Amino acid sequence: MPSTATALLRKDFTIEFRTRFGVSAVVMFLLVTVAVIAFSTPGEQLSSSILSAFFWIALFFGGMTGLARSFIAEEERGTAFLLRVYAPSDSIFIGKFLFNLAMMLSLALVSVLAFLFFFRDFAVKDWPMFLLQLVLGATGIASVSTILSAIIGRAVQKGALLPVLALPVLMPLVIATTDATRITLEVANSWDGIRENILILLSFDVAITLVSYVLFDVIWKD
Repeated sequence: MPSTATALLRKDFTIEFRTRFGVSAVVMFLLVTVAVIAFSTPGEQLSSSILSAFFWIALFFGGMTGLARSFIAEEERGTAFLLRVYAPSDSIFIGKFLFNLAMMLSLALVSVLAFLFFFRDFAVKDWPMFLLQLVLGATGIASVSTILSAIIGRAVQKGALLPVLALPVLMPLVIATTDATRITLEVANSWDGIRENILILLSFDVAITLVSYVLFDVIWKD
């Protein structure tokens, strides 16, 4: 990893742990969402299809709450100009992408724990495949959020734009992960059932990450 990307990643983690703004907002949003779902369905037996849909809805919008600030915070602090002048664009993309990926994986962990606590029917039968599709889904969301956050960083209504722009782009990922999660909740040996979804997620992650990396220089310096 380039030293500039490492320094940027370290800076973002330092600021995040110092302020805890992003983590607190995301965790609170996620917990409130899960609690509302749980209290609105007291004692009901929820199917795996409904649980997987609820899970990825909470994870998607929770991610949008925190990852939207990836480049917005740089614009608000006035450090975006310095990054454009002194840091290579590829290092900026790598650093921001890795930070968003770490945030998204942490959010995924919190989401899994919350669903296991609130919903007794959320019983994963194939943990390796569940974790694999969870990591692939988190990677895709982090990649899309990174490039879109750079695009909307200088917009007036910054935070509100990311979910609107990200949902159409992430629709194939959301459909694939929701179906894969449903299958891992139902079947102990789920590889045959989720193989196509895993291939979709892999293809999506590779394609969107490469496209984002290539286009980032133009978007960031425009």
